Amino acid sequence: MKTVGAVIFAQNNSSIDYVKLAIFAATRIKTFLNIPVSIITDSSEWMLKSYPKESKIFDQIIKIENVSTYNQKRFNDGTLSSKFLEWKNLARNSVYDLTPYDRTLVIDSDYIINSTALANPLNSEHTFQIYKDCFSLSSWRGTTEFTRINQYSIPFYWATTFIFEKTLEVKYFFTVVEYIKNNWQYFRTLYSIEVPTFRNDFAFSIAIHLMNAKTSGMFAQELPGKMFYISDRDLLISLDDIKMKFLIEKENYLGEYTAVSLNNTDVHIMNKLSLSRFIDGGLGV
Repeated sequence: MKTVGAVIFAQNNSSIDYVKLAIFAATRIKTFLNIPVSIITDSSEWMLKSYPKESKIFDQIIKIENVSTYNQKRFNDGTLSSKFLEWKNLARNSVYDLTPYDRTLVIDSDYIINSTALANPLNSEHTFQIYKDCFSLSSWRGTTEFTRINQYSIPFYWATTFIFEKTLEVKYFFTVVEYIKNNWQYFRTLYSIEVPTFRNDFAFSIAIHLMNAKTSGMFAQELPGKMFYISDRDLLISLDDIKMKFLIEKENYLGEYTAVSLNNTDVHIMNKLSLSRFIDGGLGV
């Protein structure tokens, strides 16, 4: 019988406790999908010391090396605050070998499960499923930057959330992702990507393109619906069972927001600092 479970990557930096986010995300997976969850982290000893009770939510704690990437990224916290922090994002291609499950849901620690939308895909016959289309809770901001990896290039896929089964073809896919990562400057030039820093979204998009023999192939099946998200310039302010409330940046009004609520929908909360404050018991603002 095939085993099914979820894994969450959590690699802390100086200001963001990804382990805390992962524990919260795991509770949501348990509530809505009722599957075991494992954590992949370079902070296992720290986690067991800081969260001895909460860590028990994980089926397994999978240790990876704490390797400094020197990748720096601007993390916005709403419209008026930001900081440059280390961004550890180089282990995703190893998930095929790291996962203890035959069929695995992979999510970022800031992807909050708030529905049973992924239950059917977990039981699907498709071996690799991923989000392609997306929806921003900001009505004015649009999703153009997440349609293609550049204006004239290949379709954009989200490495934030995906489901895969251990097959030889899927193993090849992750081998291709690793090759792209190790030769990032070449592929970045080849696909005219302006962002210098390696991103899993781009690597996955390129790898899917190659697995499809550079055509509109069928390797990657789209997950149902769209990837809902808020920008890191927006704020999470509450989450009550299945209802989430946000403050969404207003266009051309710096520091002003519009209140938006959403029910029974999974959401990628890019503002990790706001999510962290909410988990601590305070408002996200």
